[in-house]
Amino acid sequence: MGAMTRSPNRTWAALAVVTAIVVVLVWLLPPVGLVAAAVLLALLPPWGRTVAERAAISGVVVLGVIAVVFPRAGAMPVTHASGRLLVTVLLLAALALRAVPRLRAIGLPRAGVVDGIAGLVAVITGWWAISSTAGRSIPQIVASLFFSGWDNQGHFTTFANTAVLGSTTWPTSDGTVAWNQWYPSLHTTAWALGQLAGTTTEPTRLGLVAPYAWWSAMSFAFCMAALTWVAGDLAARMAGPERRRLAGPLGAAAFGAFAVLGSPAFLFNGGFTNFVMGVTVVVLVSYLSARSMRSARAYGWFLVPLGALAVIGLWTPLVLGIVPAGVVVAVALWKRRWWWSVVWLVVTAIIAVVVAVTQTAAILGVEPGASSADFSTSLGAVSSGMVPFNIALAIASPVIVLLAVALLIGARRAALAVAVAGPVLGCVAIAAWFVHSADAAGITRLHAYYVLKPLDGALIAVCVLLGALAGLTVARAITALPRRAGWIGAALAGVVAVTMFGYLGSSPDGLNPGYAAAPAVQAGADRMRGVEDPLIGISIVNAAVAAEQYPNDVTMLFDGSGTLPNLWVSSLHGVMSKAQNAFYRDLPKFPYDSKTIAYMQLGLRFHPTWSFAALWFRPSSGELLNAVHDPRITPVEFRVGRNALCPECAP
Repeated sequence: MGAMTRSPNRTWAALAVVTAIVVVLVWLLPPVGLVAAAVLLALLPPWGRTVAERAAISGVVVLGVIAVVFPRAGAMPVTHASGRLLVTVLLLAALALRAVPRLRAIGLPRAGVVDGIAGLVAVITGWWAISSTAGRSIPQIVASLFFSGWDNQGHFTTFANTAVLGSTTWPTSDGTVAWNQWYPSLHTTAWALGQLAGTTTEPTRLGLVAPYAWWSAMSFAFCMAALTWVAGDLAARMAGPERRRLAGPLGAAAFGAFAVLGSPAFLFNGGFTNFVMGVTVVVLVSYLSARSMRSARAYGWFLVPLGALAVIGLWTPLVLGIVPAGVVVAVALWKRRWWWSVVWLVVTAIIAVVVAVTQTAAILGVEPGASSADFSTSLGAVSSGMVPFNIALAIASPVIVLLAVALLIGARRAALAVAVAGPVLGCVAIAAWFVHSADAAGITRLHAYYVLKPLDGALIAVCVLLGALAGLTVARAITALPRRAGWIGAALAGVVAVTMFGYLGSSPDGLNPGYAAAPAVQAGADRMRGVEDPLIGISIVNAAVAAEQYPNDVTMLFDGSGTLPNLWVSSLHGVMSKAQNAFYRDLPKFPYDSKTIAYMQLGLRFHPTWSFAALWFRPSSGELLNAVHDPRITPVEFRVGRNALCPECAP
């Protein structure tokens, strides 16, 4: 008995020593300390039985804590010190939880085959996402982000603003509201904290281009790994004890193939990593909360509110998918102690209402006089920017998930049914809401961005379920048939499933139109487009460098290709205001001429505090701008060299 009581104490003492070492590294050797802290947070807390499960729960908790401590437009500074302090507090809090007597006996998490598959998926997707920009120059990375997806510029803006200004509140040069100030930006706040905690140098906007690509890739990879683990764990639980060891890895492998080869890579390209993170948190919280409430180590009671706060800060409407899991948690608490359920519901409801009301007021406050109906209609009018995905399967997702629910309820697994249904049905409900907004705006429903976006979320969530069902089906086939026939059949099914994604490998020239690249392979080719042809990146970066001597001016890239290059230059120059963003959106068509100068002067009439740094590299543009005798428009020349952008320019 004495040995049994001493062993947990010795384990806790050893963990305390390791935690102390990691905390010292966080402050004295930040890059090493940050990596060590991430590993320790996946092992130390007293929740989850496997490495992947514990890491997933810790990830949700960290995001929820950041959402509370570092809210948008908040007063808490985002600095080297605050980033390291956050990591330190999280480590010490995890260690303190392990000091609770009944939690001290919980050992380190085990690593199973499903965890290994999830880790492999993280490595492959992370490498594939970052390989095109790793080791490249800043202009090449900018060009890659430029061609990959429009939204990369917007998310880089929130990342750079937070890291450079050391705050989630961004003052502008004209004193107005910053553009994207009220956009859900928990992901970039977390990235900024991680970037500052792991470095010692002061961040610059140009210096943050490569870290933005790295943080995006790592976050995307961890999301794919977490969803892979859910698919494997779900398959194992649906299979029962006799097929669990086989069904789990097969389910994880099935979703892993989708993660590595499928359309989620287009979401990464498009700059929608925050959306992928939001869907992942909803799936994790729904699954883990509903699953855990039947065990003694229930953690749904804290996972639901923290997950909801995280999702609100990532892609707000997705929080609807967590509601069913909240009901499961409330019922489970009621069965144990009715007053636990009442207290939990009241506290959770207060948090949800306060956050929802303050956020809605802040978003609508950016547009004075706008109502929620006006805001909804304006969102419904957005008809471009969504990336490709299997729309037919997404539309079928509610039917698929309802059939699975019937299967699980028949097997007396109602909580598990809620866990798999909530994320899909929540996304479909959001899409249905925006159908009305699209109709009000006169936009075709399946062209409306905010209809397609949640449908893509439903696709990801239902593919977790489909991966689990595929693993379960193949496991049953293997065990029902003679061993050789079962494994050959499983191999054939795997080959057919993988080839359905299309051509594997780098895309050669001259493919037959019916022989397409897999979505993830095509996404990689799209990322390489800018790396191999970085002229637009060279133009953007050189213009931003030339504008550094005019810190209070509004940048105007006179020689470029329209709105997006101007948005990139502005983001690399300083904090863009909402008014400046509107100015760029309504620019005349390129190439720019005297009409563009007239448009700039019109902008000065509406915004008397503005002054322009008009950036040019073509001699003809220089002549035009130098002929404008307006002290508020300063022509600024920059060089791009002799290339396709400017054949007549001197090298």
